[in-house]
Amino acid sequence: MHEPFVELRGDVPREYAETLDAVAFARGNGANRMTVLREVLALWHRAKLHEASLVLKVNRGKGSAGEAGRQRSELFGNERQ
Repeated sequence: MHEPFVELRGDVPREYAETLDAVAFARGNGANRMTVLREVLALWHRAKLHEASLVLKVNRGKGSAGEAGRQRSELFGNERQ
């Protein structure tokens, strides 16, 4: 079984980190910048899943894999030859 969390490292603008810290401090419930960042990422994640589901829903029935394959080969040539 895998761990539910992975470590993320990277540079962010100071203003973003300070905002995360200020929000965590304002909550006063022992939150820290990672707690707030996980919340922000969870909201972003849900929004992206919703966005992707709408794209799939709108495009459902507007062609088949065969058509997509033909369009791709027209653009890039037949790569299997």
